[in-house]
Order: sequence, then structure tokens, then C-alpha cells
Amino acid sequence: RVATTQTITRFDSPVRIRVLHYRYRFADPDGLSVKAALDAFVRGGILRDDSAKEIKEITHEQIQIYKPEKETTVFEFETVKDA
Repeated sequence: RVATTQTITRFDSPVRIRVLHYRYRFADPDGLSVKAALDAFVRGGILRDDSAKEIKEITHEQIQIYKPEKETTVFEFETVKDA
């Protein structure tokens, strides 16, 4: 499931990314991959690239939900001013 907004933000400076995984059953921490999503953010022009120069930090948080059909993943971006 993909949530969309009407406005697309394009980042011209490095970012930190917080990934919120709303899950019915928690995944193993080593199974939380966002590589495909990061590649899509680059292809879509949201990020310049997915290198360590552009993405300073990625954190993951799993949040328990009680209906499997409500599972979703949310990406929060924060620009890094002093990079």
C-alpha cells in the first residue's frame, strides 16, 4: 500500500530518514530493508542519490498494530543543515 500526497518535496541537501513500520507481526531487525524505496525516491527525483553523502542516517521503528490489513510503512525526512 502506498500513501501519496499532492506535493512532492525534492531535497537539495542531505537528509536523515526515519522509517516507521506499522506491523501486525514484527519483522526480524535484519529483515527491515528499504533499498527499493530509496531507489524509487532517487528515480522520482525526491533524493539526489542514495549515497552516504546524501543520506546521513536511517532509523527504523516497528509499531504493533492489530489488523494485518492496516500494515504500512511511513518515511519521515529531515534535512541536515550542517552537513
